[in-house]
Amino acid sequence: MIWHEERLLLVRQGRPGHPRWMLPGGGVDPGESMTVALARELREELGCAQVAVAEPCALVESIAPESHSSGRHLIHVVFRVDVPSPDAITTGAQPDVEDQAVQEIRWVAREDVMKLPLHPPIAGYLKGYRSGHDFQYFGSLWAP
Repeated sequence: MIWHEERLLLVRQGRPGHPRWMLPGGGVDPGESMTVALARELREELGCAQVAVAEPCALVESIAPESHSSGRHLIHVVFRVDVPSPDAITTGAQPDVEDQAVQEIRWVAREDVMKLPLHPPIAGYLKGYRSGHDFQYFGSLWAP
């Protein structure tokens, strides 16, 4: 999660009519540590080459119910990340970034985080987050 002056950076992905807002990030490639993968994903999704990855803040599991065809079990590790300047990140719809799944990048005011369809569904945690909070484990928060 990247905060700047009470605003959180979110990316929008998803099918037309079904937007899904999420923290920037992504998967770990073979041979990568989580922090190296996060730095790479932020370059791909945000075009931001210089980031400082801090400590992990939260862990969320997205476990599909047995009845769901995907059979997915994703583990989301939330890190606090610092960027040198919010101006280093181009925001707006259809940003010019490597990751074509990213449809929009937006700074969202803390009080507006709850208004977006966030995945995983941790908007309440993000809205109330303050640096120095204890690590939070959410368990399974499935959202199709």
